[in-house]
Amino acid sequence: MDTTVYFEDQVSISIEDGEVLKADSDSDSELAVSSDPRFGIFSSDRLMFQRLEEGNSDFEVLKRSFIGGMRDFGRNIDVVGIHKKNYGWRVMDDARMEAFKVFAMAVASRNCGDANIKYGWYGGSRDEIREILLYGFRRFENRSSSYGRGVYLSPANLPMESAKSSVADSDGLRHVLLCRVILGNPEEISLGSQEGQPSSMEFNSGVDNLSSPKKYIIWEPYMNTHILPAFIVTFHADSLTGVGSLRTPTSPHMSINGLMRHLKNYLSSSKMMLLKRHHHEYHKNNISRSVFIRNLRAIAGDDVLRAIVQGFK
Repeated sequence: MDTTVYFEDQVSISIEDGEVLKADSDSDSELAVSSDPRFGIFSSDRLMFQRLEEGNSDFEVLKRSFIGGMRDFGRNIDVVGIHKKNYGWRVMDDARMEAFKVFAMAVASRNCGDANIKYGWYGGSRDEIREILLYGFRRFENRSSSYGRGVYLSPANLPMESAKSSVADSDGLRHVLLCRVILGNPEEISLGSQEGQPSSMEFNSGVDNLSSPKKYIIWEPYMNTHILPAFIVTFHADSLTGVGSLRTPTSPHMSINGLMRHLKNYLSSSKMMLLKRHHHEYHKNNISRSVFIRNLRAIAGDDVLRAIVQGFK
């Protein structure tokens, strides 16, 4: 059986129909350290990122792909910087790349020679992304776990799903990672799952929907072997639909408890059971308010929450 696996440093990988990112992720080109202090955190010697200039083919492909995937999500979205990871410059980075290749070959050997490597977006705060780049992924307590315990990424054509998790820094900029992801043979994961690993040896990863996924789920045991950061996209947006736009009222007339009572008129019993479990965890201080609100929005949906809130006006 042919289990040869091709990587970006060997061939081009498609990011969008008709467009590809060039190879040379291990380029020997000199690192371009940005003089802009806003990007200094990503241009340090420890992180080994190269800032791409406008006109660079990778820059233009990523910019078009990102803005195209965000067109219905916000206003005046501007890509202000793209940084490309250089592997092979540090021992730890080289080990990370080699581990990714080894696991890709292992997955391919069990899936007719296809590791099913995709691009996936991951959004977070600037500090969170820096921690990932320095030390790898870890379990972040402030992350939703509505589809099990793992790292959630969104497909290359859906950057907005990960941009929802981005956090504006002191300069008003947001940051998302574009990663290579080993999906192998994915299985569909139901909302409310408590899984932390594949259901059987047949599967390698999870998705929220097999035919049209919005989430790639890489289980915790594999989050630092099946995900390889490739680019950072830094952007500014005047506003982002669905990011911080829905405020859960804190007045006595619209408490979280009051909201919960009204949700039973809108949600199925299974969703209410899941929501009550999160609500219980929130009251026990096992999760923060922001995590509970994120889970609430994922389960109920913003349209339902707005309808309830507007009914109180």
